[in-house]
Amino acid sequence: MGPAAPVRHGRVFLSYSGSATDARYCMGLLHADADLLDPASWHKSPQPVFATDAKREVFGPGHNSFTVSEDGRQDLLVYHVRNYRDIEGDPLWNPDRHTCVQPLHRDADGMPCSDGRCDQPNG
Repeated sequence: MGPAAPVRHGRVFLSYSGSATDARYCMGLLHADADLLDPASWHKSPQPVFATDAKREVFGPGHNSFTVSEDGRQDLLVYHVRNYRDIEGDPLWNPDRHTCVQPLHRDADGMPCSDGRCDQPNG
């Protein structure tokens, strides 16, 4: 669900949502910097790149996309999230997901990182 594929720093990044539809809902990431038709060019992050963070009241982030700031200098991550953990009823029919937008930062290798876990802004 919700794949998005920005091209930055000579790489294609493919983000996707997965896991479940509750607080385990999260985002994964694939990237490639060579022949996109060669399976060996693709690399998968070993764990989710964006997941529930109870301290920030971010539960089940997913179904994301990317855009840029008005001045074109900052990548932005757009996603939906709940601000509580437990869902009553069918999670697919839960109307409480909110749309959020936040700056997307990159580490020294150009890989996206969230929650301030990298030293450099977008670059």
